[in-house]
Amino acid sequence: MAATIKDVARLANVSIKTVSRVVNQEAHVTEMVRARVQQAIDTLGYAPNISARRLVQQRSFVLCILLHTGGVSQSALINKILEVGYEYDYDILIQTYFPSLTRSKNKLAGLITERRIDGLVTTPPCDTDEFLLNLVRQSHIPLVEITPYNRPVEVPSISGDDYQGALMMAEHLVGLGHTRIAFLMGPRSHRASIDRLYGYRAALDLHHLVYDESLVVDSEFNFDGGYTAARMVMGLENPPTAIFAGNDEAALGAVYALNEMGIAVPGRVSVCGFDDLSYSKNVWPGLTSVHYPVNEIAEQALEMLVSMMKGEDLAQKQVVLPVRLVLRGSTAAPAGAG
Repeated sequence: MAATIKDVARLANVSIKTVSRVVNQEAHVTEMVRARVQQAIDTLGYAPNISARRLVQQRSFVLCILLHTGGVSQSALINKILEVGYEYDYDILIQTYFPSLTRSKNKLAGLITERRIDGLVTTPPCDTDEFLLNLVRQSHIPLVEITPYNRPVEVPSISGDDYQGALMMAEHLVGLGHTRIAFLMGPRSHRASIDRLYGYRAALDLHHLVYDESLVVDSEFNFDGGYTAARMVMGLENPPTAIFAGNDEAALGAVYALNEMGIAVPGRVSVCGFDDLSYSKNVWPGLTSVHYPVNEIAEQALEMLVSMMKGEDLAQKQVVLPVRLVLRGSTAAPAGAG
């Protein structure tokens, strides 16, 4: 027979209410008593009734992560969020959100108004939807935004330093001797796309290189987009000697296109990306990239959200985490340099 809360209370020599407080992580329990109760729980293999817990606390113990479109980089983020959510003892609901669809809006509204979720994390470009923002304001549900397009001071957010990462990468290419550097732009509704473009342009300005609009091509941050964009820039009368893709997926699409065209990487054209996805080191040549702190973003986003749900003040509401260059074999000096 499964152990009950009464069995735990008897073994720990405490009241049922004390066991309940320990299980629900409430205050007013000394550490010594908490440890004794936890030992009894472990000894008996007691499993709390989650439904009862939710009823008593009037909470769902579910956090919702909003996605617009999937991708390898978002998969890495979601995997880490699921892992961290487990550590906090919360279930994670992965919910797609399409602002143009009424059923998508109704689904989100139901989750919030019916209190089926305790907190919300948005990923780009969900944070730009006015319906969603109004819903959050009216319901007062705790919200943390990951890499939002705007960063209103009242809304907690966290992101990596996209601008600085792009600046460092473009300067790396210039330092190798490249003066014609193509940039593969991501979705213009994503703040990361804009900041990475600005970082690229800033590096050109710092080194007094001309900004050529024909070298900036949309890639949509995916393999097919990178493939198409690479073929477009290599078809120019004066093609680039380096391609800086706004993310690793687009960079790998560019490498594939160049190989298909018989253009050696990095012999004739250097290629680099952004994100440092787990498989970017396993392709040939290894992809030079900007390491984006996905794990840290996931961890801190949930830490901020859980703190808000506890009514705690955040030490910092707008967090920007540092990034770093990861140099591999896909970038080199341009042919004939030196």
